[in-house]
Amino acid sequence: MKSYWLSWGLLILAYATYGQLLHAGEPRQYVWWATLAFIIVKAGILTLVWQPVRDFALRGFKTDVGYTVMVLLLASLAVLAVVQFRAFAYVIVLMAAALLARVDCLILGLGDRLSFLTLVLLSIIGLGLSWLPILLFQGAELMTQVL
Repeated sequence: MKSYWLSWGLLILAYATYGQLLHAGEPRQYVWWATLAFIIVKAGILTLVWQPVRDFALRGFKTDVGYTVMVLLLASLAVLAVVQFRAFAYVIVLMAAALLARVDCLILGLGDRLSFLTLVLLSIIGLGLSWLPILLFQGAELMTQVL
């Protein structure tokens, strides 16, 4: 049984929901570019540069300075979670969905590059689907103005 469709569908749904959140706030164009950069960086960290990031994080817990920096970073994230709970929750959901999709890519035996492309494309498809209701609503408004 191929179960990867579930994780891939969840990734698309997570980004479609996040896109709806962005549409509700009427963001400027740089927010969409920042979201695209987040997608690419996240996919890159989870696939292409996973080993160096993992080694850096593990090495950070082996020294006193590294441990202190990690604790300060986690404390800052905790403050961010309390202050900006909704945004933080969305980022956590996006990361969890991407990790689940990455695990399924590993199970399928996809290489790092193909997994990177898969994560990026599925995320962009989800953001694209978030535009669908907006475009359909604007199209309906145009049709009522014409008629």
